[in-house]
Amino acid sequence: MGVKIGDVVDLLDETGHQHWGLVTAVWEPAGVNVVFVSSDEIKTDQYGRQVERLSSLQHQSTVGEQPGRFWWSDDA
Repeated sequence: MGVKIGDVVDLLDETGHQHWGLVTAVWEPAGVNVVFVSSDEIKTDQYGRQVERLSSLQHQSTVGEQPGRFWWSDDA
């Protein structure tokens, strides 16, 4: 898919919220681990909005019609 550690990808989490995620690991052929800023306003601490992580996130082209939990990139 052409992404590498440090790239920014778009992702849809399991609650249907879209985020920009920073790739922290790449698993062939299309899986990645990402970190992103939480969309939940309650998840705030002295450093600001907390971050969340998703592991083994699959590319949009491989998940079919699942409601969420996939990534995509214009560069892929």
